[in-house]
Amino acid sequence: MTKVGGSRILRFMNLVRTHGVVLRAKNRNEADRLLTVLSPELGKILVLSKGCRKPKSRFLAFSQLFCYGELIMQPYREIYILNQAEVKNSFYDIRNDMDRLYCATYIANLTEEVATIGEDNAPLFALLLQGLSYLSYGNRNPLETTLIYELKLMELTGYKPNVTISPALAKLGGGKSGVLDESISIHSETAEIIQEVLESDHNQAQEISMSEKVRQELNKVLPIYIRQKLDLKILTRSFLDLIP
Repeated sequence: MTKVGGSRILRFMNLVRTHGVVLRAKNRNEADRLLTVLSPELGKILVLSKGCRKPKSRFLAFSQLFCYGELIMQPYREIYILNQAEVKNSFYDIRNDMDRLYCATYIANLTEEVATIGEDNAPLFALLLQGLSYLSYGNRNPLETTLIYELKLMELTGYKPNVTISPALAKLGGGKSGVLDESISIHSETAEIIQEVLESDHNQAQEISMSEKVRQELNKVLPIYIRQKLDLKILTRSFLDLIP
């Protein structure tokens, strides 16, 4: 899977070097594109890719959704102007499968919402690369990969889910205080999978088997949990309901 290797910021003649993943790409003018990029050191930034939509542009390869690369940029007011870009991974296979594309678009949107501007967040950057790698190259149901991503992201943002299990009932709740509030009733099998995922690293978690019943229940309750804790409702989350 893709790993972050030695990403750092180098300032020389007012240039900045960093690694980045494209979370959003918006066409601008006739040939430009404004990119929302996640950097491990700079957090969420806006990068102007000038002329990237021209067929022979040297920025064309990088200026695509999900692309991961090494960038050299020039700061300009509140944004950066792309100066050089070396693509490390385009995660091209995601675009060949609608289910994977739905999931990747959603995790990019979710990551964009929780990422902060101007603050380093290498763990979130690493999580995003892992998520895109598994969606591009993994063999498991992409919805399961995305559900694991949601659990890991909530843990990373300080809202690690807590589950309580009794013979008759299990509940999902938690938050930064660790207190169960607005708890959600779930099956004990689902609660056990949540615990197992949270006790594993991301690579180990991707090896955890998940029954259809658990997958369906997690797909139902995790959006509720995220909305409770982060006050977020990502519109592209609804696309995941189309995945069998």
